[in-house]
Amino acid sequence: MTTLLYLIVYDVPATKAGNKRRQRLHNLLSGFGSRKQYSVFECFLTAIQFAKLQPRIEGLIVPAEDSLCIYIIDAAAVRKTITYGTEKPRQENTLIL
Repeated sequence: MTTLLYLIVYDVPATKAGNKRRQRLHNLLSGFGSRKQYSVFECFLTAIQFAKLQPRIEGLIVPAEDSLCIYIIDAAAVRKTITYGTEKPRQENTLIL
């Protein structure tokens, strides 16, 4: 099955409710990929895995308060990635929770 790199970037406000959502979002994404920065995850997923993840993300965020972007990157773009201070994105064995 083909996998794509999904770069998930989010910003959630530093309120009591926002902190709770941020932690839940972090826990969810940790089961699908690896954290690269505080609010950035790299997830190598199949279409089926992404289809399972997307509604779970939608159920966690509050669109009026939160910002979340998902960038879908194909293999050719991953090979062209330029990185400094970290290694290039690479697919590892992922445990889907």
